[in-house]
Amino acid sequence: MKYARIFIVVAGLAFCLQSGARAQQDPGWPRKLVKSGGTVIIYQPQVDDWKNFTDLSWRQAFQLTPTGGKQAVGAASFNGTTSVNNDTHVVTIYGIQVTNTYFPGLDPTTAAQMDQLVRSFVPPIVTISLERVVAYVPKQQSVKTVTLNNDPPFVFVSYSPAILLGVDGPPVFSPLEHTDLKSVVNTTWPLFQYTKTSEYYLLVNNVWLKATDPHGPWSPTTDLPKDFKKLPNSGKFADVLKAVPPPQVANPIIPRSSTARRRQK
Repeated sequence: MKYARIFIVVAGLAFCLQSGARAQQDPGWPRKLVKSGGTVIIYQPQVDDWKNFTDLSWRQAFQLTPTGGKQAVGAASFNGTTSVNNDTHVVTIYGIQVTNTYFPGLDPTTAAQMDQLVRSFVPPIVTISLERVVAYVPKQQSVKTVTLNNDPPFVFVSYSPAILLGVDGPPVFSPLEHTDLKSVVNTTWPLFQYTKTSEYYLLVNNVWLKATDPHGPWSPTTDLPKDFKKLPNSGKFADVLKAVPPPQVANPIIPRSSTARRRQK
């Protein structure tokens, strides 16, 4: 949609020198048009305003030579309504009006005559191709920048079996009914706090780890609070209950646990 809107803006500028049959030629600028009343050479336009992506206002300089007369340099302001066909890559400009003309160096009487001659060159409907129009889109003088956080990330290195206990910010606790346990909800790991001792319990590969702080150090334990047996046998707690009481694991690999917290904005 944005591409189409850009297309419409500049499309309106080509009105004086292209009609439907010649739209695909796109001769570029300047453009020359000859009629019985004279000859006009018109130059690249300048957009003044585009209200609601429909009503277009622009200006163009030109050279106008009446038949049998002298050439005059001038400029004109225009208004028009624009529409776009995205399938055919064609913009249509209609309802074109000349709002003002300016002829420096001409007396008022001659300027009025040249004004009427300029208006005679304006067609009721004009089409122009998308590819040529986009080439004349006004470029933004400044581009809005985005502030980025370039702080380097934390790097964890371990030379023995380990896990990374990711917590999105400070631990967020959800009390579990009929127990003294709280579940940490902003992590993907089965992490709990036993409120009577403020100790943390973490289940990793059927091995329970215990710590007084989520950052560790963690140590293996087989002594779980009895409240773990009261966990609901559904959802994410169903797998936890399979490890209550702690199962016998042959030659268990006890990982070290490091906790990473995402920075808060």
